[in-house]
Amino acid sequence: MADPTPSRKSARARVPSKKYSNDAFEILNITGLDSDTDTAPVPFPDDSEEDEDFQSDAVAEEPDDDEGSVISSDNASDASDIATLEEGSEDALSYTSDAELRDVREDQQHSRDSLAHPSGRRPRQGIRRKPDADLRMRGIPAPEIKGSRAHLASMFGTDPKDVRDFTQARKKWARDSTLPSRKASKDGSGGMALPFHCSMERYRAEATTKWDWYYTQGGKQEMAKMQNAHSLDPQESGRFMSWGSQRLNVLLGPYGNQKMYSISPATSLSLKDVWKPEAGSGDESAQNRRREKERNGWLLNAGAKIRSLDWAPNHGGVEQYLAIATNQQMPPDTEPYSAFESSGSFPACIQLWAFKATSNLEEQGKMDMAREPELAQVVCTEWGLPKEIRWSPAPREWREEESQETVFIGLLAGIWSDGYVRVLDIRLDKSEALSSIYATDLAVGCANGFVAIWDLADAIPRTKSRSSNTAAAKPPASINPSEEIPRPHFYHCLHQTYVLSLASTFPCNFHFLVSTSMDGYLRLTDIHQPTVDFVFSQRSRNMNSALDYHPHIQSFVAPEDSDFIQALPLRRFFSIISFAKAPGQVMCIAVGKVHASTLTGSADGTVFATNPLRKVSQLKASQYQQTWFRHEWAPTPKAPERMQSGDSGEDETGSNGRNVPREGTSRITEGYKVESLRIIKTEKGNSYGNPYVTIHEEETGITQVAWNPNLHCGGWAAAGMGTGLVRVEDLAI
Repeated sequence: MADPTPSRKSARARVPSKKYSNDAFEILNITGLDSDTDTAPVPFPDDSEEDEDFQSDAVAEEPDDDEGSVISSDNASDASDIATLEEGSEDALSYTSDAELRDVREDQQHSRDSLAHPSGRRPRQGIRRKPDADLRMRGIPAPEIKGSRAHLASMFGTDPKDVRDFTQARKKWARDSTLPSRKASKDGSGGMALPFHCSMERYRAEATTKWDWYYTQGGKQEMAKMQNAHSLDPQESGRFMSWGSQRLNVLLGPYGNQKMYSISPATSLSLKDVWKPEAGSGDESAQNRRREKERNGWLLNAGAKIRSLDWAPNHGGVEQYLAIATNQQMPPDTEPYSAFESSGSFPACIQLWAFKATSNLEEQGKMDMAREPELAQVVCTEWGLPKEIRWSPAPREWREEESQETVFIGLLAGIWSDGYVRVLDIRLDKSEALSSIYATDLAVGCANGFVAIWDLADAIPRTKSRSSNTAAAKPPASINPSEEIPRPHFYHCLHQTYVLSLASTFPCNFHFLVSTSMDGYLRLTDIHQPTVDFVFSQRSRNMNSALDYHPHIQSFVAPEDSDFIQALPLRRFFSIISFAKAPGQVMCIAVGKVHASTLTGSADGTVFATNPLRKVSQLKASQYQQTWFRHEWAPTPKAPERMQSGDSGEDETGSNGRNVPREGTSRITEGYKVESLRIIKTEKGNSYGNPYVTIHEEETGITQVAWNPNLHCGGWAAAGMGTGLVRVEDLAI
């Protein structure tokens, strides 16, 4: 009698279907079982009957009792030597019923869930599970609820004092959406103040006992001997100030009523006169509205592209000092050099400008527009171009040891193109008018990826009087490093290549240092153990030297790949918080030390202000930014006879490497409204912001920005441009 149920057999070769997985260990059956759970690994299916490698003879199998089908070993799958659970299931599709197949798949899914989640419950989509007690990880886990106390604890510490210090800063400056306020309101919000989390005892120690090396241990006398400074007559100083007689033409004024102004080198223009209402223009109410829009600031012509500028700290009086280093024109006989090598010795200078503040108590801290800024001093050297200059930010109290004939401006550190780092003692006669870690430490980044730190209190006594820090310095080749150059007490390789910039957490935390490099990484290093205690940020695809430390939010501020500004918290350096968006490539960043506002300059000539404190404290808070001004530059058209002669103008563009300035005209527009910020502006086919970078004229860009660190003048800001213009203005509201 024939079998009423004939066996069914597929005619196609049984090959496991393709399976895609993001788990690299799934095919190896490596499970992450917890030691405390009773879940056992799912066994592999018995494939001894289908694996030809372990059979001596290919013989037919006995019919299956349930299905009655005959499976030949010749039809077994040989696509993989390792049979996974899914492959075994696919082989069973040809002889397993639909109901049994559903049961098998449900068991497999339950087994996977049990392996991934031993507790038996799968977490909801979008909510992270808390780490197990036996799990160990580097760093701090992200809190599940943003903006909660857990978020503040992970950002600033679990000590109640740490959170309380930040809440005080939030209460004081959260209302300042963009620009800082000059005075505090009745409830204490606004105004200027030092960081709340800084220890006042340590701050006073930095201002007093940390300066003993300079006043009582001979540091002042040794620096005076090594500098060997003397005055120069106008004829002799001409070769150091290679500014020429080129005047800068600038379009300034209210929108729709701009006028052309011409500024000579080493002179200034009052912005109050530019915005001054004309006599008889409009009614009295219109003139009052125009008077409210008057600008309290100055526009300087430094003579060449601004490379570095910095305000001198520890000046609580009327005078405020701004040091400026420019990209001066090099002598014709100087050979061009790259950034990875040192140049020869040629003359250059650093400008020291003095600004006046009002002495009226009611208007204390405002810029005095009745007295023009003065070029108080020009520091002439023969060490090549000054690449970067920084004042020592260490607090300092006045002492009786100070001379009655001179004014101690501060210690100015600089890097010159001849490859040397020098510290100058800057003083002014009363008759005339890098990064720091401790009060005596100086940190310098090198082109080989190393970072060196010197202790001035220890280095100065060991330096010979015939040092390279003299006005008539010898070329570097004639200096004997073993005799005259002090050795750094810290010299470690932190990056693989050129170190672009450094920033420290001074004066609150003295041992943290952040460095940026051409390798694309930001590195946070504890200088006590630099080979163990360090962490890298996410890698950036663009090189950028803009970096500063924000003491009020305990975070470092740096640009992202293109045009976003991010905050990297000190305790969560691996994570970023984007709080601003620049209209162009970011060139420079400045953070207020006595308020929470930041300034950012971009390659398209825009300078804007914002307050990251709101975004850091609450990620969903509304963020605003306001444009201070925008600078544009256009070259002067060539004359017809020059165009016919085929002159390409290489000598004027500076492509010959001698920084020859080009002729052109600048335009400055201002009066922009506050704009609400969207961190990510989605474009068609792109959800990561603007992927394009616009190339602007070199003279258009904003090269340097700086806030005044003194408490009563904390709202003063300075911005340097590629044309050599420097705008200094009181931005406090």
